[in-house]
Amino acid sequence: MSQTAHQTLEDFAAVIRDLTATAGRITEIEEAKAEAASEGRHRQLDGFIQEEQAHILKLRGLEQHRLKLAESLGWKSLTFRQILEKTSSDETELLSPLFSELERQLKRLEQAREAAEKIIKVRLHEIQTTIARQHGASYDNSGNLSSEALPHTKLQNKYV
Repeated sequence: MSQTAHQTLEDFAAVIRDLTATAGRITEIEEAKAEAASEGRHRQLDGFIQEEQAHILKLRGLEQHRLKLAESLGWKSLTFRQILEKTSSDETELLSPLFSELERQLKRLEQAREAAEKIIKVRLHEIQTTIARQHGASYDNSGNLSSEALPHTKLQNKYV
């Protein structure tokens, strides 16, 4: 392998490490968002969301860089598994643990994102229910707006 190709491979491995670390940080933020939402600390969510957006932008930039490096290595449009099938044993030894860790971190991120989303939806529903009750609406045991008319709509103009 030429020195240039070796450097490109090292750069590719470094980008995979950065992707893994960034996905890990986003996972931590998702977990913190879920915890804050479940504990009713809604004011903290905005800070978490802003930090998360910055890391997502970084993730996108790293992914674009990874794609360019993969193309220069002759791996355009290949999955990690396909890349490992094409590499030498030394390259596979370098890349395989990196790909495995990235895959593990991305699965963890997806689980954290789903959990945070569920908790936030529940909290949002609780807030909507509270607001609706303050305005006279009622909800049934399933959490749906009651089919009965709102109390203020039952009022009629009657002259005695």
